[in-house]
Amino acid sequence: MSTPTATFRDAIPDTRSLVTWAAVLNAEFILILGYVVNTAQPATDPFLLLFPFIWLNIAGLVFLRVRPTLADRRRTLLSAVIALGYLLVLGYVGGVYGTGGQGTGFRLVTQAPPGFSPTVVFSGATLSAVLIPWKVAGYLALSYLVFVTVIDASGGALGGIVGLFSCVSCVLPIIASILGGFVGVGATLSQAALAQSYGLSTAVFVISVALLYGVHRFDVTVVGRLRSLVGRP
Repeated sequence: MSTPTATFRDAIPDTRSLVTWAAVLNAEFILILGYVVNTAQPATDPFLLLFPFIWLNIAGLVFLRVRPTLADRRRTLLSAVIALGYLLVLGYVGGVYGTGGQGTGFRLVTQAPPGFSPTVVFSGATLSAVLIPWKVAGYLALSYLVFVTVIDASGGALGGIVGLFSCVSCVLPIIASILGGFVGVGATLSQAALAQSYGLSTAVFVISVALLYGVHRFDVTVVGRLRSLVGRP
């Protein structure tokens, strides 16, 4: 799997990384402040203003720090296909795209809090899509981690596929999205209910990323534990 000598101490960022992320957080604060000051009727719920950046920042961290192990072309291609399938399922149940539409074409939504805008909305005759930045970034990050996890998985390609669908951190976002879809049916939900839904999905996202990163970085799996026991003299 991944580097067997990795420790949790290795995940602690260095000074340069801390300075970089401090600058990123400062820029995000300025974006939020600019939105609140320059918008006639801005959203004022602190959580709704902040949580998109949790998704965006974690997704950025994933793409910057996680690298798959070297694998042969066949295994890499199969892992990419599995990850793409995962992304398509997650995007569908998460409301990123769907079938049917009103045929109104493309629309760009900019009058929304940072992270929610700019949102690209497409409505065609047979396909519709709502590309919200924080959700797209988060789903891409999860799918990338699934790609890395399948490449790292022990037992060859079959083991990777079985491990994917028995992996709580992989399936959890899909289940949460499906449940969120049932909860979200109807247009009478209050802002508080929406905030709770966002909170739940954010918690699931953070936990899923942490678990998948742990599998990749520290071999936090039952297979890894058994392998370490078997390898002892």
